[in-house]
Amino acid sequence: MNKDRLRQFGYMMNSAMAKLFYGRNGLDSLAWTCNMAALLLLVINIFAKSAVVYFIWIALFGYSLFRVYSRNIPKRYAENQKFLHVTEAPRKFLRLVPLQWRDRKVSRYYICRSCHQQIRVPRGKGRIEIRCPKCGERFIKKT
Repeated sequence: MNKDRLRQFGYMMNSAMAKLFYGRNGLDSLAWTCNMAALLLLVINIFAKSAVVYFIWIALFGYSLFRVYSRNIPKRYAENQKFLHVTEAPRKFLRLVPLQWRDRKVSRYYICRSCHQQIRVPRGKGRIEIRCPKCGERFIKKT
């Protein structure tokens, strides 16, 4: 009996959240990043106890809430796309780091200078000529 009431409560909360977020922007990459930065600032402020850090935390969290509950979806979408475009290079690099760490004993990763394609080559082959599979650019690197 108690499980059924808990399940019914869960369905009611799910329905209420769906009604609340209907026609709203929701959590996108920019809002998520603002939330993570705000959480980091909150942790820093626990130790630093700075008013400046506190107000930046409030501003970031408030902006994140504004984005999540906004009904102007096209404008929020355009802002998110611009954010994704500006942060493309760091995000690409951060996706490459776990692969490099995983394959550190058997492979080396290089980035093509012309098309920015990541290329994995075997480690320990000496100086070799690497050809980019995407654009055909050739360059010599030590593995």
